[in-house]
Parts: sequence; C-alpha cells; structure tokens
Amino acid sequence: MSDPNPDLEVAGEVVSPVQVNEDQENKTKKMESQVQEEESHILRDEGNFIEDVSKFYNQEALSDVKLKVGEEVYHAHKFVLAKSSDVFRTMLYESRWSQENSSEFELSESIECQIVFDKFLRFLYTAEISIRVETAVGILCLADKYNVISLKSLCTMYMVENSKSPRVRNALSWYAWAKALGLDDLINQCAKTIAWNADSLLKLEEWSSMDFDFVNDMLHNSELVVLSEHVLYLALVAWLTDEQREDSLKVNAEKLLPLIRFPQMLVKQLYKIEHSDIMEREDCKDILHELVGNAYRYRSLCPSQTELELSFTDPFYMPRNYIDLTVDSVRMQNTLRFGIQVDVRTYAGPVPCSLREGEWKITYRKNGDCWTLQIFCHESATVNGEARVQAAVIIYNDEEKVIQVEQVPTYVCSRGNHLGLNINVDNLADSKLMALLLKPVPK
Repeated sequence: MSDPNPDLEVAGEVVSPVQVNEDQENKTKKMESQVQEEESHILRDEGNFIEDVSKFYNQEALSDVKLKVGEEVYHAHKFVLAKSSDVFRTMLYESRWSQENSSEFELSESIECQIVFDKFLRFLYTAEISIRVETAVGILCLADKYNVISLKSLCTMYMVENSKSPRVRNALSWYAWAKALGLDDLINQCAKTIAWNADSLLKLEEWSSMDFDFVNDMLHNSELVVLSEHVLYLALVAWLTDEQREDSLKVNAEKLLPLIRFPQMLVKQLYKIEHSDIMEREDCKDILHELVGNAYRYRSLCPSQTELELSFTDPFYMPRNYIDLTVDSVRMQNTLRFGIQVDVRTYAGPVPCSLREGEWKITYRKNGDCWTLQIFCHESATVNGEARVQAAVIIYNDEEKVIQVEQVPTYVCSRGNHLGLNINVDNLADSKLMALLLKPVPK
C-alpha cells in the first residue's frame, strides 16, 4: 500500500507536499502585495487641511493654552505649537519647564518681536505669512528663537533677495542680525551690497556711528568699490577721530589703519598724510609712520622685484576696485560701440602713478545677456615684456547705483596673448552703464 503523503524529490532534495503548498501560498501573497503596492496612490488634501487648522487661530474654542506677549493675550493649541516648534514642545510638555496644570505662559519678547507675534503665530496655523522690510527682523528673530525652521528659511530668502544692491539701507540694517544669527547667505549678500556701495556709504551721516566690527569687516573686504584708497583712508580718519570714540583712538588706530592699503596711494597723497594733523597725534603717529614707510618702500623696491626676488602679494599691496582706475565706460544700449576697438591708458607697471602711459585696446560684443570684452596690451603697458592686471566690470543702473560687479583673477598679458572677459548681465532692464577697471598688480 502506498504512503498517502509521499515526499517529493525536487532537485535532489526531499520536499513534503505540505511545504510545497506553503511555498506556493507565500508566492501568491507576495505577488498580491506587489500588485497592491503598484496600484496604490497617495491622495492629499493639503489645502483643506491647512484651511481647517487655520480656523482655530487665536480662537478660544478648543484652546488649551494662552500666550501672553506684552499686553496681548493669544489663545493657542498645544498640539499646533508643539508640532511646529521643538522649543514650544519642550516648554509645554516637559515637566521641568512647564508649570503643572498651567494654561497660560508669559513670553518675554523684544518690541520688534511683539509687533509681529500675531503674524508669527498665524504662520504656525496657516503656513503663510505677510512680511515687509520693516517687519523682517522681528519675524526672523521669532523663527530663530522658537526654531521654526521653515519660517526661518523663508524669511532669510526674503531678506537675501531684498538686500541685493542697490538696497544698501536694508543691507546695513540686516548685516549685524545676519552675523548674530549665523546666516551665511544673508551675511554674504549684505557684505557684497555694502562693498559695492562703499563709495556712497562713506558719505552718509551714519558712517561716523558705525560700530568697530562693521568698519573692521568692511576694510577687510577686497570687493570694495571706492573712488580711491586715499578717500577710504580719509573716511577712516574721520571715524577714528570722532569725539564719541576719542578714548579708544590708539587701540582702534592700531587695529584698523593697517587695513588701509597705503601702497596703492599716489606719492602726493602719501606726502599729504605725512604732514597731516593726525600724524602729529601721539595715539597714531607711530603706526602711521610705519605704514607710510612701507608704502614708500614698496614704491622703491617693486620695479626691481623680479631681480631682487621679492613678492608683494599680501592684500596690503593689492588694489581694490578704485573708480579712479576706470579706463572706459559704455552706455549698454549704445550698439555703435560693438566691435569697435577703443584705445585706453593705465599707468605702466604695478606702482600707482598719475601718468597714464600704458596703452591698451578694448573691443565689446554682445549676445543676448552676455557681453564679451577683448583686452589687448601694448608694449608700453608691459614691464619686462608682460603686464599683470586684474580686470573688473562695474554695472550701474539709471541712478548710477552699482547693481553688479564682476572680477577676474590676475592675468598676465603680453604682445602674444590677450585677456578675454565674458560678462553675464543679471538684470538687463536695469543695467544702463558698464565701466571697465584695469588694475595693474605686483607679483
């Protein structure tokens, strides 16, 4: 008589019919599961969800917590606060922070934050906020304090966009906040706008009231657009000798005067400094004598730097974007200049000089929002057969405010090669004037 449950031999192995059935069932279930996954769809109703939650903003119905901010009291919901902010979550639910059975919390906020707290709280319910330049700092500070990451990111993006040149007032107002909160993108944008508008900033009444950190950061910036280094020096002297910081003149002078690039001044400017009132002051004369002396040393040694194997690559010796070094400017709608070669002059060699004996030729071409400049040097602009230059293009709007600056690294030109610049114009509608700066540099 045969076995009613005979084992089967599969690929040399003995397998029972029960096991075969189980394997088949598992395969079937797996296939059904895969089909279900392929056919499933995620459906969202974000609009209605947010709308439903937003109805409870500052409504006493179902409210389980009150927030007292200044003289105002807001009805809120612990869950909404906690889901948006880990700071609120800790405050409301961790016993070491929350008061037992407490349903009211008094929040200590600055005036700027009190004014916009309703907007901030509404964002937690609606995921949207109304913001203006005047309210941006308050909203940003609340988002940072309560760690509402999405709002902090949105607010930062708004401030970055609205601190672009020529919005220098916004950049000045927000720069310190950006540094205090460690917002790198906003720091960089504000610093850039301030640098590009430095020439006009030095003329503002507010210049004398700028704090030390701001002035220090500004003088460290190699992207400054200023008339000349001498003008920057005179503005610093006015800041240093302002009566409100008379007691700290020596300390400030020792830290800030070395940031002025004295080697980029003309001889007559250095001579004027030597005979100025500040040179006679005990607080400043030693450091100024040393710095002016280094400038004269540069002027003496730089022409022979190759022979003497000297290097002058420290920022102290390098030019900034001096408007005085503008060699040519173009009205950007003036198509008559396209393809025509323009003759310009710089001083020959890297030592600043009032004589412009170095000859150059420039051509302009335009393709859409891209400009191409070809810059050729004449032998008169070279020293030992080469001309080391940095080129910068400054673009102004109709009000002659800087809205874009493009710089290229040091390039060595000779009779056999030339410098080519490709400039992508960021804002065609507002870009009216293009100025080219050629800055001879040492090596």
